[in-house]
Amino acid sequence: MNEIYLISLAKDTKRRELLQQKFGSYDSFKLIDAVDGGELNAREYYKIISPSFKAYGKVLSPAEVGCSLSHVKAYEAFLASEAKFALIFEDDVIGDDNAIKEAFLAASKMPENSVLICGMQDGLEGRFSAFGKKVDASLSKPLWQVSKHSFSSIYRAGAYVLTKKSAKNLLEIHKRALCTTDVWDYLLGVNDMQMYFCDLFAHPTDLSGSNIEGERLERGYSANLKAYIKTFKFILFSRLEKLQGYERIFKRG
Repeated sequence: MNEIYLISLAKDTKRRELLQQKFGSYDSFKLIDAVDGGELNAREYYKIISPSFKAYGKVLSPAEVGCSLSHVKAYEAFLASEAKFALIFEDDVIGDDNAIKEAFLAASKMPENSVLICGMQDGLEGRFSAFGKKVDASLSKPLWQVSKHSFSSIYRAGAYVLTKKSAKNLLEIHKRALCTTDVWDYLLGVNDMQMYFCDLFAHPTDLSGSNIEGERLERGYSANLKAYIKTFKFILFSRLEKLQGYERIFKRG
């Protein structure tokens, strides 16, 4: 048995109505009542972000806090169930029932200590820097084992499959200090987990209605020495991996 968890704010009824039209299996989804980080009071918010800042050196925005707490609720629900795999959706996912079926088929081909990212890279420049090895071509989209040096090129947590082991690992990290949900290079690196990728679901390219994207833009980004070193290492390792049979998962044009 497998479960599908849909993370959605109570107020976002229109998003759920659209999903109900697209997914015939919608009624079997387990609804996770998402946490609205903007509604946390100051005491609650600072209690959460204080250990996160100490652990990661960054301040999580209210939307990032709400997002991570919502995914934690999904992990806890899955771990309390009898399901073998959990497919976790955010309510802006674009797809259909056939993609759900293929997501679970793809997950059955990966080791237990792994996470399957099911697409949703639309509009992200970083996807063109992701390298992987094609491990299965029997589905509508290839299944890739992603290079560990490319984990940082894969973003978002809008559609992904967990095993019990990977869910437990992620939950333990967030319980120690809440982390941004889609920092996959860190989240997977802590327990030496593997990332698999299958481009089954899409993400809207219009991000004007996204709270988390808006807060990230407001916070801004400035490259530091650590970021430059990371970029240099990525360029070096990606060149070496081409010689080892890795290829770009997304190709331009």
